[in-house]
Amino acid sequence: MLNYEIVYILSNPLILFSINKLLEVFFDSNKQNKLLKNSILVFFFLITSMLLFVTRIPMIMFCVNSILVFILTMCYKSSIIKKIICTSVIVSLNIVIEAIVSIIIGFTNLSAMSNSDFNSIIGLLIIRATLLIISYLLSRYTLSMKKDFALPKIYYLMFTIVLTGTLYLFISSLESRHITIADIFINGFILLAVNFTMIVIDEKIYNSLLFANEKSKLEQQNIAYENQMDIIQQSTESMRLLKHDFKNHLLMLDEMYETEKNDEAKGYINQVLSGMERGAFSNSGNFVIDSILNFKLRSVSEQGTILSISVNVEQTINILACDLTTILSNLLDNAITATLNSNKKILEIGISTKLDNLIILVDNSYDGKIAIENGEFKSTKPFSASHGIGLTSVRKTLQKYDGDLKIDYTSDMFSVSVIIPY
Repeated sequence: MLNYEIVYILSNPLILFSINKLLEVFFDSNKQNKLLKNSILVFFFLITSMLLFVTRIPMIMFCVNSILVFILTMCYKSSIIKKIICTSVIVSLNIVIEAIVSIIIGFTNLSAMSNSDFNSIIGLLIIRATLLIISYLLSRYTLSMKKDFALPKIYYLMFTIVLTGTLYLFISSLESRHITIADIFINGFILLAVNFTMIVIDEKIYNSLLFANEKSKLEQQNIAYENQMDIIQQSTESMRLLKHDFKNHLLMLDEMYETEKNDEAKGYINQVLSGMERGAFSNSGNFVIDSILNFKLRSVSEQGTILSISVNVEQTINILACDLTTILSNLLDNAITATLNSNKKILEIGISTKLDNLIILVDNSYDGKIAIENGEFKSTKPFSASHGIGLTSVRKTLQKYDGDLKIDYTSDMFSVSVIIPY
C-alpha cells in the first residue's frame, strides 16, 4: 500500500510537467508570470501529494485538480472563457487516460463518490507515461505551428514509436513470473527516465533547428533590406542626375527667353517632358513601389519588351517597406527573368489599393516550361532564377499579413495575383 503512495509522490513532477506542456497548447508562453507559475506548481505538488493521504474519492480529487489547473491558467494573459476551456480539456484528458488504462489492466471498480481502491503501481506508471507522451507531442506540434516551423510528419511518428516502445517494454517486463516490487520500481524509474531524457534531448534538437530557421529568416530579411537600399541608392542617384540636368535645362531656357526664341523654347520644353515620361514607369507617389518599379523595369524596357503598367495606390500603405520590397521585388525578378527568356516578351503589371487591400497582378510571357514539386513551383532551365525560388519567399512574407497568393498559367503566359490586407 505504501509503495503506491511513494511512486505516486515521486512521479507527481511528471504530471506537473505534462500539465505545463498542455498549457503551452492553449497559451502564449511569452505572456505568463513565470515566478507566479512556479510558485503555484510547487503548491500544486504539495496539495495533490497530501490529498492522497486524506481522501481517495475520485470526485473530490477531480474538483481539487480542476481548481489547481484553473489557478495555473491565471498566470497567462488570456480570456476567462479560454482558461475554463483549457482547464476542462486538461482534466478531462487525464480522466480519460486513467479510465482507459484502469480498464485495460483489469480494474473495473470505478466509482466517482466512494474511496478508490486502485493501488496498481504498474497502472499508475502507465497512466503518467501516457499523459507525458501525449502532452509533449501536442505541445511540440502546437509550438511548431506558432513558430511557422512545421516539422515533418515522420518526426512525430518516430518520436511516438520511441516513447511508446519504452512503455511497451515496461509492460512486457511485467509478464515475468518472478518480478518483484523492486523490479517494478526499477523498471518504472527507467521507463520514466528514458521518456524524460528523450524529451530533454528533443527540446535541445528542436531549439537548434528553430534557431537555424530563425537565422535563415534573418538572412532573407537582410537580403530584402539590401535590395531596398540598392533601390534607394539608385533613386537617390537618379534624383541627383535629374537635379543636375534640370539646372542645365533651366539655363538653356533662360538663354532662349533672353533671345526671345519662344518657339524653340516651347519645343525644348516638350522634348524634356517627353524624356522625363520615358524614364519613369510609375509616378504613384508611393516611394517604395515607384522606386522598385522604376529600378527593376529599366533593364527589361531596353530589350524590346511589351510593357503594360497600371499603378493606382495610396501614398502611404501600412505594410513594412522591407516586406513590400521582398514581395514586389521577387515577383518582378521572376517575371522579368521569365519574360526575357520567352519569345513574346510581354510583361503586364497592375498594382492598386482597394478597401484596405494592396492588390498586385503580374502577367508575363514565359518559355512554356513549368516544374512543380510537392505543390511548389521549382526553377527550370535555362533560367535558374525562375518562379519557384522567389515565390517561396513571397509566401512566407505574406503570412505575416494573412495575405493570399494565387497562380495561373497557360502554355505561354504566367500570372500571379497577390492580395495583402493592410
